[in-house]
Amino acid sequence: MNADSLKTELEVLLAHKKPRVDIGTICVRERLLPDLIALCHPSSGVSHQACWCLEQSFLLFETNCHPYLKEICGLFPLEINHSGMRSLSKIGFLLCQSYYSKKQNPIKELLTMSMREQLVQCCFNQLLTAHGKSANLAFSTHALYLLGSEFEWIHPAMPAIIEEHIVNPANKGYRSVGGKILGKLT
Repeated sequence: MNADSLKTELEVLLAHKKPRVDIGTICVRERLLPDLIALCHPSSGVSHQACWCLEQSFLLFETNCHPYLKEICGLFPLEINHSGMRSLSKIGFLLCQSYYSKKQNPIKELLTMSMREQLVQCCFNQLLTAHGKSANLAFSTHALYLLGSEFEWIHPAMPAIIEEHIVNPANKGYRSVGGKILGKLT
């Protein structure tokens, strides 16, 4: 596979897990991660499909993605649709989980302040725009809670936004996550 055939594959990709895993795996094995990341940009026309596959690349081959963390984090502030942002939000949450873990791991040295700031921006954007998108809200809330251990202003800003989402009938799936984080914050 090359960059052109990758885009062609993404154009016909449906929201099934196996093809996402297959493409994510191929991108790692055939050193196409830079091409996949480039296709995550909204201008590609296959942005959300590329994000789906990038999530699988990250989940299955995280260490292979480490050299591209700057580029991956550069995707967070972009205006990617909610489906693609769900995958990026999950990657962001996993990065935060590793970075703020008590256990030593490579992410602690790789995730720069600039990257963490991009994560903050992405997560707050999701909390402000992802109404009815419970997974996006959940990943972003969890990540912001972790980021709040470093950025002191985050925790005080979170309760009002969480409460707004908890009462929204479109966010039924988010209520449990929002309630748990709200309990930790108050």
